[in-house]
Amino acid sequence: MAKRYVSERELSEYSGIGVRTLQGWRLRNQGPPWRKFCGTVRYDLEAFESWAADQPSGGGMIENRKIA
Repeated sequence: MAKRYVSERELSEYSGIGVRTLQGWRLRNQGPPWRKFCGTVRYDLEAFESWAADQPSGGGMIENRKIA
């Protein structure tokens, strides 16, 4: 299967992560992996999915927690 590379705008629409957030992460060497082709930033969707799956998550069920 051929890799699918998308622009930061396309990744933003796909993931719900803002374009400015993606840009900031790149400047700080954070966030999903990216590549530059002829001066244009592109993200590999498969690499993004792998990166996203490795991120911490929350929102688990709270079992019978009582507030004192």
